[in-house]
Amino acid sequence: MSITKISFVLCNWMSRINHKSQEENTIIQYGIELLLDNLLKYIMIQLIGILIGKGFETFVVLVAFCSLRLQAGGIHAKTGIGCGISMVMIWGTSLLAGEYVPIGMVYIPYIYICSLIVILFCVPRTINIEYFSQQEIIKKKLYSFVILTVFVVVAFLFPFLKELLVYPVIIEVVLLLPIKQGLNRGDNWGNL
Repeated sequence: MSITKISFVLCNWMSRINHKSQEENTIIQYGIELLLDNLLKYIMIQLIGILIGKGFETFVVLVAFCSLRLQAGGIHAKTGIGCGISMVMIWGTSLLAGEYVPIGMVYIPYIYICSLIVILFCVPRTINIEYFSQQEIIKKKLYSFVILTVFVVVAFLFPFLKELLVYPVIIEVVLLLPIKQGLNRGDNWGNL
């Protein structure tokens, strides 16, 4: 059964409990589809991580990337498959870089400051920015600052987690940057 079919069945079931208009049901169904699609991607990546003996590391990378991504936004692939491939690349890059390119503690404050500057100017990066109030934009920036700060503090307190936290953050911060002249904040990334 496809994700679309499952979300349709769930949406109809929920509508019988608490009736919604067709427009509301369409929006709810789309949200359920996104939730199920993302959960499936995360579970698949986590299972791959467990199979290769990197379950804990995979969990840390996914938490670091996804929690900041949830607040900050960033460049998106145009398709679910492209998104899945991108997530695997982000996960793999974070694991490999963490293993083969250590980050000295002395660089963490510089990474933190650069990331804060990008967050200040680029968050939230989303295709529907016009629907955000000024208060919501400030809230997204603030939550992104808090998440980034927590990861930096954890990286200092638990140095064995440093690369697993910092590399996904660096990737997410790069994905917040405009990639070329003329792109709006939140534009899709190529034809993925």
